[in-house]
Amino acid sequence: MQILKQNNSAVNNIIKDKKIINKLQTNSGKILCLDLGIIPYNDAYNLQTYFFDQVKLSNCCGVILLLEHTPVITIGNNKKLDNLLASNTKLKERNIELVQSNRGGDITFHGPGQIVCYPILNLSYVKKDLSLYVYNLEQLIIEVLNHYGICGTRIDKHRGVFVENYKIASIGVRIKKWITMHGFSLNVNVDLSYFDNIIACGLKKYSQTSMQKILNRNIPINNVKEQILIKFNEVFGLSVLK
Repeated sequence: MQILKQNNSAVNNIIKDKKIINKLQTNSGKILCLDLGIIPYNDAYNLQTYFFDQVKLSNCCGVILLLEHTPVITIGNNKKLDNLLASNTKLKERNIELVQSNRGGDITFHGPGQIVCYPILNLSYVKKDLSLYVYNLEQLIIEVLNHYGICGTRIDKHRGVFVENYKIASIGVRIKKWITMHGFSLNVNVDLSYFDNIIACGLKKYSQTSMQKILNRNIPINNVKEQILIKFNEVFGLSVLK
């Protein structure tokens, strides 16, 4: 299993871009958004930790990282492998990484066609309340789905968003010094067969679904990203800078 570690080789261009840091530090009360395209999990983690430090040092509002991952299965901070169904050989055959994360929650999959949103958010700009933060992430997803005519709901005692008896979005966060890391994933056009390798989130009763499967058509990823930013502004009351 690959353990999270710092490696700046793939993220140096962003880290060295002084314009990004200037935007971050000079727009108080506004959150900056970066669209990273398709990026390996470790590279995105390195960017999260970098921007976490920047937000902490400058006490600014934060950054939203929007992206898709190359295929990866991540283990939550409970470090349990009970819900991993595939062998290492099978994972290698499908080019799926296996990574130990430091987010909350159980095992999950990320891959192309699934939008991942990592808000590095200073909660002092909204409210220092972990439960409310997670609730608002769920609300954001529900409103994005509603834009497409999909009825997303919460299920008691389970984080994330569901459509009937299927799960369409997962949430796993980490908060330190009231600054958030990690976030949520939303299944848009993702190949759902990848989830056959795990019991996602440890929920045997709730299989995964996607917007594509429900609507029976391909959904433009960039349009969904745009809706996420619109709903982020509405739910959290924060202006988003691109």
